[in-house]
Amino acid sequence: MFGAIGLLVVAYVAKNLLAVEEKPPQATTLLVPMAAVDIAPGTTVSEVHIGKAPYPIDKLASDTLRVERLIVGRVAKSEIKAANPIRANQLYQPGELPPLELKTDKRAVTVNVGESTSLVDGLIKPGNFVDVLFTVNGNSNDDVMQGGMTMRLFDGVKIIAINRNMAQARIERGGNNVTLELTEPQANVLVLAEERGTITLTYNPNGPGTGGLALDSSERVTLYQILGIKPPTQEPEPFTSEIFRGSSRSVHRFNPSGRLIDNYSTPAPNTRPTLRSGDQDRNATPPAPLPADELPKPTA
Repeated sequence: MFGAIGLLVVAYVAKNLLAVEEKPPQATTLLVPMAAVDIAPGTTVSEVHIGKAPYPIDKLASDTLRVERLIVGRVAKSEIKAANPIRANQLYQPGELPPLELKTDKRAVTVNVGESTSLVDGLIKPGNFVDVLFTVNGNSNDDVMQGGMTMRLFDGVKIIAINRNMAQARIERGGNNVTLELTEPQANVLVLAEERGTITLTYNPNGPGTGGLALDSSERVTLYQILGIKPPTQEPEPFTSEIFRGSSRSVHRFNPSGRLIDNYSTPAPNTRPTLRSGDQDRNATPPAPLPADELPKPTA
């Protein structure tokens, strides 16, 4: 019995001495952020562009970004294909934007176009060409504006970016900033037009325009024209009469019916005034008589 017990003890000790610790299986994949869709260069990456999926560890590049917060908000420098991990060299640094690339003698001007309907309900994207329309704000009751006016400022200008995105992105409902590629004269016109009215963009399938300004009457439309209303006839300007007496001057303004509107008197300037018909200047020196050869000849 003692011998059996000894054999069992020896076998137990030998088993423990010869046992090899089993290591858990090594993971072959890692859950990392990936592009959920193809991301074009110039796109500001957001949460909708990113998903998470396992990827073979042995195929991950050294600069693969493994945390989503290091990706969101940065701009794509090169194209990123869907279902691929995102690498640091494919994005601009945080806060960095792509450089502007303009043609010779062009200017980049950003204008606010308000609602998405001013951008063909968001269907316009960077790289498209648009016509720029201008609607004058206010003055709807002014007969000079004939109830309001809209005109085309210029045609076929290129969109560089929308809301700082150089690729198609979401359009805001409350307001959108659009950067356009313009000539210098167009830029001057657009800055003043935005200050005094509303800008609307319309898609132009014909591509780039001539770079000129569309300011002739055929590019304008008024509310009176749409409704077929004839503008009221403008009254003639008031008649003004000036009377000089000595060193004083009196001004009288009359309406077309001959009724006095107002009158006032002001000191005359230092220079002698030109006398009007019916006025006399008692201190005026009579003109010298004309030579005999310059006198008018009697006619038969």
